[in-house]
Amino acid sequence: MLQNNFIKNIWFLRWEKLKKQFYSTIEKQMVELKEKPYKVALGCAMGISINFIPTFGVGFILAFFLAGLLKANKASAAVTSLVTGPLVPLMYAFNFFLGGLIWAPVMEKENLWDFIVGEYALILKLGDFKAKILSALELFGFTFLLGATINAALFGISCYLLVNYLLNKYYK
Repeated sequence: MLQNNFIKNIWFLRWEKLKKQFYSTIEKQMVELKEKPYKVALGCAMGISINFIPTFGVGFILAFFLAGLLKANKASAAVTSLVTGPLVPLMYAFNFFLGGLIWAPVMEKENLWDFIVGEYALILKLGDFKAKILSALELFGFTFLLGATINAALFGISCYLLVNYLLNKYYK
């Protein structure tokens, strides 16, 4: 019990530190560089969206360069990607969930649970192991990428609208 509370406190302190760094970076961009709120908001949207896609640890770098290409704020893109980085496992689980919700009815399954159980049953049956693994990866890959695409768009747009609203309200 004591150890569990200690771990929660450590994560809380780390989260608070990350939030302070995030707000400090955004404040510097707005005050020192006189960056327009929509550019900062677009950078934040790119930073969170890139984390829904598997980038193997270089998402913040990709967000930085993508922000440069689209003339958004590079620092806010990289910082948002780094701050939301610890949430990547949850984001990936959400990708599978949303992709499965959409893909299961297409595969004529009654519900998501039947879809997942059916796919694992195919993998565990005797037969050509390589073919089963490749078909499972293909199906789960499509399910994951479908969910990732939708989540990246939805969370990116939501993040843009929220940050843009907050920055415009704060700096008026």
